[in-house]
Amino acid sequence: MSTKKPRGTLYPSFREIEMYRKNFVEGANLQGRSGYLYEVDNVTQINTDEYYTWKSPVEVSYYLVENPRKSVLLKYGWYTEDSESKPILCYLTFKDKEDNPINPSEGAILEISVRNDPHDGKSFETNKFDIVRVSTDYDLAMFICNLAPHRKQLEPVNPVPTPKDPTNENRYFNRKIIGVDDLINETD
Repeated sequence: MSTKKPRGTLYPSFREIEMYRKNFVEGANLQGRSGYLYEVDNVTQINTDEYYTWKSPVEVSYYLVENPRKSVLLKYGWYTEDSESKPILCYLTFKDKEDNPINPSEGAILEISVRNDPHDGKSFETNKFDIVRVSTDYDLAMFICNLAPHRKQLEPVNPVPTPKDPTNENRYFNRKIIGVDDLINETD
C-alpha cells in the first residue's frame, strides 16, 4: 500500500496554507473587518429547544457577503427557491487575531460593528448574528458561516417536565386528564 498522499503537484503545502491564513487576517484587518466571536461552550437540550452558553469572545477577522451568488449557495446546499430571502454569509479564518485556532459552530454568535451614519465617521452600530450553519473550505483555509440576526434566548420558567405537566403547557391552562372510559360514559 502506498504511503503517498493523494494530492496534485500544485496542492498547497501546510506552510503555504498558513501564509494564506495570515494574508486573509491581514487583508481583513486592513479593510477594518474585525469582530468578536462567541464560541459555544455548552449546549443544553430541553424537549426540542437548544440553549447555549458561550465562551468569552475572541477577536476575529471576517469578510461579510450580504448578497451571495447562487453558485456559492448551491455549493454549500444553502440555496432556497425564494429569491427574496438570501442568507448572509461570513468568511472567517481558522485563527483569531491572537493566532489561536477558532471553532465556529451552530449556535455561536458573531458580533460586528458598522458605521451607521454616512456623515459621521465616529458613530457605530453593533449587531450580533447567530451562526446557523458552518462549512469548511479546506482549499482556501477558511470557515464559511451562514448567519441570521441574533435573538435573545428566552429561558423556560420550569424546564423540568413532570407527569402532570409534560411540556409546561399547564402553566396557563387547567387540563383535565381523561381516559377512554370517561369518553365512553359521556356518550351513553
